[in-house]
Amino acid sequence: MKKIIFLIAFCISATTSFAQKETFDLITYAAPKGWKKDVTENTTGYTIVNNKAWCNINIVKSTISKGSIDKDFDNEWNQLVVKNYKPPDAPQLNEVQAANARLNDAVGQGWKIKAGGAKFVFDNKEAMVFLTTATGYNRCASIVATTNSQDYLKDIEALLASIELIKPETGTTQITGTNEEKNSILGTWGANASDNSDYRMKNGIMNYISRQYTFTEDGSYSFVSKAFDPLMDKILLGKEKGNYKIIGNTIAITPKKSVLEAWSKKNGADDWGKLLSTQNIALEKATYQFTKHYFSGIQEWNLVLQNNTETKRDGTQSSNETFKNAWYYAPLSANNLQIELPGNVTAVKKEEVQKQLPSVKKGFAFTTTNFDDGWNSTVKEDWVEVTKGNMKVLLHYTNAVTGKYYPDSDEGINAAWNNLVAPRYNDLQNYRAWYSAYILPRPYVIAANVTDKQSGKKVYVVLFQKGNTGWIEIISPDKNTFINNFGVDNTTLDHNPDSKLFASLEKLATYNKFAIAATDLKGKWSDKFSASFFNYNRSDGQYTGTNTIAIVINFNFTSATAYNWDGYSTNNAHSAGAAKTFKTKGSFKMNDNWQIHFSDIQGKPKTYNAYFSCYKGGRILWLQGIDYGDYSAYGKVE
Repeated sequence: MKKIIFLIAFCISATTSFAQKETFDLITYAAPKGWKKDVTENTTGYTIVNNKAWCNINIVKSTISKGSIDKDFDNEWNQLVVKNYKPPDAPQLNEVQAANARLNDAVGQGWKIKAGGAKFVFDNKEAMVFLTTATGYNRCASIVATTNSQDYLKDIEALLASIELIKPETGTTQITGTNEEKNSILGTWGANASDNSDYRMKNGIMNYISRQYTFTEDGSYSFVSKAFDPLMDKILLGKEKGNYKIIGNTIAITPKKSVLEAWSKKNGADDWGKLLSTQNIALEKATYQFTKHYFSGIQEWNLVLQNNTETKRDGTQSSNETFKNAWYYAPLSANNLQIELPGNVTAVKKEEVQKQLPSVKKGFAFTTTNFDDGWNSTVKEDWVEVTKGNMKVLLHYTNAVTGKYYPDSDEGINAAWNNLVAPRYNDLQNYRAWYSAYILPRPYVIAANVTDKQSGKKVYVVLFQKGNTGWIEIISPDKNTFINNFGVDNTTLDHNPDSKLFASLEKLATYNKFAIAATDLKGKWSDKFSASFFNYNRSDGQYTGTNTIAIVINFNFTSATAYNWDGYSTNNAHSAGAAKTFKTKGSFKMNDNWQIHFSDIQGKPKTYNAYFSCYKGGRILWLQGIDYGDYSAYGKVE
């Protein structure tokens, strides 16, 4: 096995491959042909089973580096390998190697590779697990491969041989003290935290603390915190006011008054009862370095405050290592609600909140879809809302919390529930979280009885994810209604973890689909992909080289009837990889709101089935050729 691991480590920087090239996060690779592909927010996996032999390769979404390749490999081995496969022995390791030397920069931040492997037992039989970790540019990315047959080692090596590592782009903007830039922090920013201990999660005892800053144009600020815990007989409310001053990329907070109030629980629930006590809090001045960090996946800015020491006002610093010693505050939204004060009073005027609320892109003709099976979809700020009868489903958009990679499944489940569900409900009962370690892609089912804060109604909520469905929240009047509609009882899954049970829940993700009007298309939409192929001599089977093709396709809709289309391709087997350009223009028409006909695509007319899917702040255009079945997703770039 040492020799095999050695080969894997050293072939990762090559560019040969054996199938179409794909990209996941920071890794471009050649996908194994004929293998089953499963995609989640955090992994892209490939599986093949042949009689009793099997192999699985998972490409894992990158995380913040621990500071060195050795630290990253050790952490990834513990999180991705030890927790999942429990190998009895330490890994057999390779020496650290450089990869993709063309990406190395003057300060030596280029990628480094470390690989290792070990044996483990699966289904009472010996199997092998290999981990290959890359570290560079303050990021860490890994590939995990498992198999019970040496026949698949060549396939693992071939995929690793095709890998190219991408230099990550930064998404951070420092803010200086000019009036225009200073105004960019105005409004309300909030953060939520909770105790995710095993005891609380297993017993459904969910607590939380919410904190919110509001910065106004006159240089004053207010800070509100609310702490709720089922194990406490009080609700704690903190209120602070003062002034702030921006100097360069620092903000100085000077409080004038700070109090902590204790309130009873109305009917024992998360609702304000009577004021029990009030005490003044020692005024805590603080100076923070601050940054606005852009999360491109959700198109949302976070206000990041950094201080070398923790403050009583902000509490424990975040475990997110993008910025050290930091707290992350996000704009208010449906999953980050404004704190409601006693007497149904809001801490911030509605017009102030609106300054920081991200909005769904306006101007699309269709924001609802009525499906033939009775389900109806509506575009909302933080989700697509799908309803049928007394059932409501929220197809949550990915955000900074749920889009983060969690090597520990329990941690990921807790983060999703606390971020997407908990802020909108009270009175948590019968909480239960379940996931399968044997079904691929891994299904997650979290369920509880709760009370809706807004309506006061008791409901049964299930949070589900499998593969690339994203997090789906199903809201039913009660548990029996949910089971009757979807056939899944979370309390019996340990005894019957059949992957077919989840088909009805997975189907819900397909309701993120909306019709198109010609006026919606104006602007430029782009798609890109690449593919690489091995070449072998037909007579003697000898390898003769690799050719790689890269293609970019753009639709530029200049009006409601006219478009320009251009495609760019390169092939290293022809003319030293010189780019070829294809350009056409013509007219298009909507056959209906789900189909587009183009007069000329590369010399002939072409018709596509078409629809939009939504993400936070925008839409993806999906086109499928009715003649050739080609299927592409286009993001708007202009």
